Amino acid sequence: MEAREFPKRLRITVVADEHVLGTFQERVSSWFSDGTEVQVTVTSEVDEAQLLASSPSEVRAWIVPLSAERALLTFSSVTPPALPRHLVREVRLHEGFDELGLERLASVTHSAFVALREGVEGVERAQAERELGAVGVSAGSVATPSASATPQPTPAATTPAVPSAKPNPAPIDRVAEPSAWLLVAAGYGMRLRGPEGVGHGPSLGLGLQLRKGRTLFDFQLSGQYLFRTEFAAAPFAASVQTTALRVQLGGEPQLRSSLYAQALLGIGTDLARISASTADGSTGNTRPREDGTQWRGVGELTLGILRRGELLDVGLYAHVDFVFGDIHYSAATSNGDEALLVSPWRVQPALSLQGRFRSAL
Repeated sequence: MEAREFPKRLRITVVADEHVLGTFQERVSSWFSDGTEVQVTVTSEVDEAQLLASSPSEVRAWIVPLSAERALLTFSSVTPPALPRHLVREVRLHEGFDELGLERLASVTHSAFVALREGVEGVERAQAERELGAVGVSAGSVATPSASATPQPTPAATTPAVPSAKPNPAPIDRVAEPSAWLLVAAGYGMRLRGPEGVGHGPSLGLGLQLRKGRTLFDFQLSGQYLFRTEFAAAPFAASVQTTALRVQLGGEPQLRSSLYAQALLGIGTDLARISASTADGSTGNTRPREDGTQWRGVGELTLGILRRGELLDVGLYAHVDFVFGDIHYSAATSNGDEALLVSPWRVQPALSLQGRFRSAL
């Protein structure tokens, strides 16, 4: 096959959503400097009969996603009087059709086109079908060129073609994106609590994530340890160490290929361990209450943005904690009265940074 006879047109069909591809046609075209015309079309499913179809007027290619980390490329060409030639390549991706994934697909598409044109690579249809079957994809049994193809006379010694005995082609069996993940998260955050000062400390989370369309739904249990902080509750010096426990439900709508928003509603409790002492060593007519533990009911709203990696997600989150009930610090006087000293904020804003590991179920 001589390069000068090779078609100057490449038609690519991609199985994907239209908005995911963006400028993919321009990306592929930028790799060609020999006048090759590139045309990209998008479809929602594979047409088995066309997956390995060839035409003398153009090279036909299909891009079929197998998972978020893998995509399959097929190429078909024919230059009379030669037989159709095919090329099948599997491409490793980082996170589906993101910016890096599209650029890698464009690069591999160009290199495969050149290899097919120069005759460096290329197999007959039967071999291409075996390679497709090895990754769980099947092509239709009918290999009919397009109407524009020039019919070739059948040599006298050639055995007449026999129709395939298989009445219906096997359905496409693609490796699907996982529909459920186990989540393990770790992070560090800070919370503004008013008179109790700024609480800060590490957090851990364990959850389950389910996919429905382009949205991910989350259920998780989380806990945060806020280190002991000291604050003034005149005439006393007090300190508090808080352990925050939450049950959370929410979702993660997709913004871009690997960028997601996240919204969670949670409910739980703050376990506050409180101690106090007189600031100057004297008690006067008031004295601090004994050290103790207080359970505080809390509701929580979390809004965040995170970037999903192959296994690790990184996110920045803003939280608002709503403390239920009237929480305050008081002291008992010598005559049995109670003196109100300070009250923590009922609405407490917070900020955290988290890393999250995912494992498909």
